[in-house]
Amino acid sequence: MGATALILVAVVGIGGLQIWRQTPKDIVATAALDSRCDLQAGGCESRFPDGGRVSFSIEPRPIVSLKSLQLKVQVAGLEVQAVAVDFRGLGMNMGFNRPHLQQDAEGEYSGTGVLAACIVDRMVWEATVLVTTRDGVYAFPFRFETMR
Repeated sequence: MGATALILVAVVGIGGLQIWRQTPKDIVATAALDSRCDLQAGGCESRFPDGGRVSFSIEPRPIVSLKSLQLKVQVAGLEVQAVAVDFRGLGMNMGFNRPHLQQDAEGEYSGTGVLAACIVDRMVWEATVLVTTRDGVYAFPFRFETMR
């Protein structure tokens, strides 16, 4: 019994350390979530009142699990060093999923991603666009639902 508990504590500790290492620790600001945004219907925009704007879209639609998704981000008002999209299941841990995007042109980034399979019929996801600047990371959250 003691060895099993020790192994369980070690596994949980290692898993927690991996998540901690992969979580941006230098987020300087998070934009407000726009509840009117529907990524299933089209692209959305998020902005900070004092500058910094992100447009984000996912294709093809409808957005579904286990299919290659095209991610497109346009950034304005920030000096970008890198862009990534962090996908997180709300209400259920869907594992670490953070594709990094490539720069296509000034302020335009793209890449691919895949959502993990889900055992529930309806899943709410949060896709946070992470824009790395020399001042830190700016986070732009977007939510959408998938149906099985």
